[in-house]
Amino acid sequence: MKIYGICMERPLKQHETDRLMSFVSAEKREKCGRFYHEEDAHRTLLGDVLVRSVISEEYGVNKEDIDFFTQEYGKPYAPAFPDIDFNISHSGRWVICAIDAEPIGADIEKMKPISLDIAKRFFSETEYRDLLSTHKDEQISYFYHLWSMKESFIKQAGKGLSLPLDSFSVRLRQDGRVSVELPENHKPCFIKTYDIDPDYKMAVCAAHSRFPESVVMKMYEELL
Repeated sequence: MKIYGICMERPLKQHETDRLMSFVSAEKREKCGRFYHEEDAHRTLLGDVLVRSVISEEYGVNKEDIDFFTQEYGKPYAPAFPDIDFNISHSGRWVICAIDAEPIGADIEKMKPISLDIAKRFFSETEYRDLLSTHKDEQISYFYHLWSMKESFIKQAGKGLSLPLDSFSVRLRQDGRVSVELPENHKPCFIKTYDIDPDYKMAVCAAHSRFPESVVMKMYEELL
């Protein structure tokens, strides 16, 4: 398993955007062109090329020769490389990608003020109780911990929101470890959180517990 991150410390320059666009499919170029905000297009583009770069380095293929498809519930995969599972997430200035030989899910969330009523609607009773029992000054932080962990679980399962958010429970313990109360008949999985930015919460969910200790940071220049 490897986990990669890109911090968008500055906007992409036009020549960089043009170069990165040359690596992706016509469908992805069209999708990027539909975004109203340029930053959204850049995040989507960087996520796609990040996966291509990792596969290219691993297998010695050209980035533009890799084809992506989507599974029934929207999770992307590369059929020519069946021993690789990957997942992309982006929020704010961060783009992350987790790659493994087994199903994997990743999520990063930029923290912002939010109503905890959302947790009451979508989280399990256990999670909601944990959230309310957290010190008031820490509730927003823990909310985003829960949200990123649950999203990584959903994405690892590859079933989209056909798997209800309240059908399982996650808990971040004081020692930093994550416990998961699985839905019935669900395959075992493990979750690890990563602190890459004080304004963000990030989690990765995998089929085993052999997580890397840190995130490998990539620069624009490496993708170009």
